Parts: sequence; structure tokens; C-alpha cells
Amino acid sequence: MSTKQLLAEIERGINALQKAHALCLKGEAVAPKVKATATKTAKATKAPAKKAARGGMSDEGRAKIAAAQQKRWAKVRRAKKKAAKAALFVPAAE
Repeated sequence: MSTKQLLAEIERGINALQKAHALCLKGEAVAPKVKATATKTAKATKAPAKKAARGGMSDEGRAKIAAAQQKRWAKVRRAKKKAAKAALFVPAAE
């Protein structure tokens, strides 16, 4: 493929991308109008939905997570104590 042919192919690709970009921008400008009318009609026909409670976790779930975290930290503390004891009782080199 010659340089001229390669440049021509690149130009065609650039033009195609620019056209696609322009179409996307036009589509974004039209879409919010359609979406707004759809939501207005949906609100008129449907009953208002209840909002979910914030932090939607039960007390039991929170307690289970807290217990599991305490267990993990206890394991880490035990490992540190064990390592500290092992460091204190290093046999003397004779």
C-alpha cells in the first residue's frame, strides 16, 4: 500500500468518526426531552414508591459483621504477641 493510499484511508476513517460524533451529539440533545416526557407519564400512572431506608442493614447483620471483624483483629493481635515472644527468647550463640 502506498503512502497516498494509506493517507486516503486514514482521512476516510477520520471523516467517519466525525460523522458518528456529530450523530451522537444530536442524539444526546434529543434524548433528554424524550426521557423527561416518559418520566412525567410514568409518575402520573404509577403510585409513589417508598424510598429505601438509609443504611439498609439490619441490627443482626451489623452485629455479625462487627463480631467477624473483632475475630480477625484478635487473630492479628495473637500473631503479634507470638512473634514478640519468639523474638525475646532467641537462643544465645555459643
